[in-house]
Amino acid sequence: MLIRAANILMVITVASLFSGCASYSITEKDMTDYLQETVELDQSVGIEDVMYARVSVDDLSVKIGRTEQDRVSVFANTQAEVKVATLDKMGVELDLEFSAIPSYDPESGEIFLKSLRLERFDEQGYQLTPEVKQLIKPAVSMIGYALSQQPVYKLDSAKVQQALLKSAEPNLVIKDNKLVIELFD
Repeated sequence: MLIRAANILMVITVASLFSGCASYSITEKDMTDYLQETVELDQSVGIEDVMYARVSVDDLSVKIGRTEQDRVSVFANTQAEVKVATLDKMGVELDLEFSAIPSYDPESGEIFLKSLRLERFDEQGYQLTPEVKQLIKPAVSMIGYALSQQPVYKLDSAKVQQALLKSAEPNLVIKDNKLVIELFD
């Protein structure tokens, strides 16, 4: 009788543990904060003082599943410095939007962005000539590439719920404008 009661208590305890750990939601704010703290993007192309463009990201923000259900959008406010031949250096503010499909790496507990697309490229204050745009676009592409190579979020192994999810190889889905890491479909 005592063994049966202990088994029932153990089953209830394990069930309550797993019900609390069956999923973990990552909000847009969580992901934005993680990117702001961990990602530094500064790219340049060309030959300095001859013809070059340098683009650095000042501010990143994330929207999850708003434009397309299965995609994450990353908005980047950037500063570009452009030098073309004998013209003075030009400072340009750019608003960029990338979208990508989130992908979870169960070994590291990290989320990466795959199938990245540049959705929007807007200049603020200047109407860029086609030549200057052609010079800036490779640097912008390198920012997109860098975003796809770095994790945009990582589960914290020091937190029990996240550590359990990380070790269980869960699924990654988008629900209610959140990334949800869940054990069960």
